[in-house]
Amino acid sequence: MGAFHINRMLFPEGKRKALTFSYDDGRVHDRRLVKMMDEAGVKGTFNLNTRNLGMVETMEIDGRCVDDSTITAEEIPHLFKRHEVATHASKHSAVTACGSAALYEILEDRKILEDIVPYMVLGHAYPFGIYDQDSFAMLKAAGIRYARTVVSTGGFGLPGNFLEWHPTCHHADGRLMDLARAFCEKDPPYGDPQLFYVWGHSFEFDRQDNWEIMENLLSYLSGYADQIWMATNMEIVDYVTAYQNLVFSADGMKVYNPSVHTVWMESTGEIYQVPSGERIVFAATS
Repeated sequence: MGAFHINRMLFPEGKRKALTFSYDDGRVHDRRLVKMMDEAGVKGTFNLNTRNLGMVETMEIDGRCVDDSTITAEEIPHLFKRHEVATHASKHSAVTACGSAALYEILEDRKILEDIVPYMVLGHAYPFGIYDQDSFAMLKAAGIRYARTVVSTGGFGLPGNFLEWHPTCHHADGRLMDLARAFCEKDPPYGDPQLFYVWGHSFEFDRQDNWEIMENLLSYLSGYADQIWMATNMEIVDYVTAYQNLVFSADGMKVYNPSVHTVWMESTGEIYQVPSGERIVFAATS
């Protein structure tokens, strides 16, 4: 009889930590944020309302004239080249507030964005953070595979349901840097994989004149870049799903990877790389 194996998912290259960002509404301040993220080598997902693209607006805050315009459709392929775009309802309508109209808005976002980017758009962020249990069926009908909420966990666990994906925190959370330090400097309990997920709106930095929040965060995280998998939301969903779809033999000594993604895992203290379409045999344990 084969030995009992304790299996644990690892991120690409055998890393135990992953980082992702999620920013909503597609304001022109995404340009500055993306530049900062690109320079720091991190990745994220940008949730866009396609009916609002190309809007030109300003607003006055504390005597300052603040640009509240949105990016244009034409700049999306280049601006978000290293990142992901996802749906946010074409007119920013909450899924529980407008019934079947929300399904149309999500599909409209998908159709417009998929004409712009070279991949299928399968992610969503709930406008206003509003959703209910019925929202999951609606999103599945629209072909959506994950949806981000605005509920901060203050932790680094992976979601049990990707259609109810709670982030670690908003960038304005007073715990932000403490959480970053805990994520980077402490070993994951029991070696379990950890995800640090930060969300927000780029216009908040301009309205509140506090871009230093992101500057300080990215500067700190860059010191641990070699230990962290930098990923978009969808890359995380695809990878976790690939791990969950691994097929194990009855005795637990072999594993087959039917997905298109190479998967890394730990089995009884040993780290293994399981290539796409291949089967591996675990080392015997005493």
